[in-house]
Amino acid sequence: MMYKGYRIIDADSHYHRIPDLKDTYIDPEFRDRLPTVRPDGVTMVDGRGTSTVQFKRSDYLNDMWDTEYGKYASRGFDPKAYLMAMDDQAVDKMALFGVPIVGAWGLDPAVADAMVRGYNRWVHDFVDQTEGRAIGIGQIDLRDVDRACKEVRHCVEEYGFRAFFTNTQPPIPGITLDRPYYDPLWSTMEEMDVALCLHNVAGAGHGQIGQDRFGDWAAARIAFTFPVEMQVAFFSILLGGVCERHPNLRVVGLESGAGWLPYLLWYYDELFERYHEVDLPPMELKPSEYFRRQCFISAELEEPTLPHVVDLLGADNVVVGSDFPHPEGPYPDGIRVFVDGNAISAGDKRKILCDNPRRLYGVE
Repeated sequence: MMYKGYRIIDADSHYHRIPDLKDTYIDPEFRDRLPTVRPDGVTMVDGRGTSTVQFKRSDYLNDMWDTEYGKYASRGFDPKAYLMAMDDQAVDKMALFGVPIVGAWGLDPAVADAMVRGYNRWVHDFVDQTEGRAIGIGQIDLRDVDRACKEVRHCVEEYGFRAFFTNTQPPIPGITLDRPYYDPLWSTMEEMDVALCLHNVAGAGHGQIGQDRFGDWAAARIAFTFPVEMQVAFFSILLGGVCERHPNLRVVGLESGAGWLPYLLWYYDELFERYHEVDLPPMELKPSEYFRRQCFISAELEEPTLPHVVDLLGADNVVVGSDFPHPEGPYPDGIRVFVDGNAISAGDKRKILCDNPRRLYGVE
């Protein structure tokens, strides 16, 4: 499928809802230990309350899913519905993400691993029904690196996954993404030639900028969690030595915009010049050079600053996502508006819409 000569790969879309995996996909010995959410919003883990933060949604979201997305909702957003949505939006392939299902603070690593394995089984079954057009993105949990390495290998060898996502905010307080604790996982992902996808979620359970300061104010949590936590994550990836130690690890930041990136890379280069001899791990390149070598950013389709980002940084590291079926995405004409309505050159649009996501996700 093409639109005006462009083959389009949507780099960031979502499952509408993850079904209850308990009875079908979760190993029986862990089913009674899964987190539950009480009516008052407290998440219960192993009988203990871990969070009182509740993400309030307004009724308009449910109305939107029933009206704008009615023909998909009537099918329960099943695999066929996603094929219909791709056709309606002139999309050839669509990378599908869930939400991090293991965000509850205090979760036993074995339970978190069981949840991830169940989720990845379900993803495989779902994308297997999409005629090769949905790109299944596996999930990894960072509490136990050995388990995560094993799951990456399993999903690549058994399911053919080409990328894995995790929250920008690691689940263990104080163990940021740059810590050597994670190096075996990054090495495994290099070896298996799969991408690391950093995807925010507003409500990770602890230490998140929007949540800690604004509680259950959803708009504030989204406003600060998505771009700011991504900037923090890229500090770890670029200035914390991850790219230096793992030169073949592809990393993408998703659903956080791109307009801030030129300034951030400039500023991180400035920090590198000031502190690389006294307060940073050994690095041969500047942060911006690492980014250009192995990182990507996912821009919003209607982002007005994107042409300036391309002018300053080039187009080789930019992808775009529709965020379907979430309300932030400009459904159903976002892709068409991107193609028809901005000042980016045809060659750069082709990179952003097809060449770059193919390279990122390792798809044909």
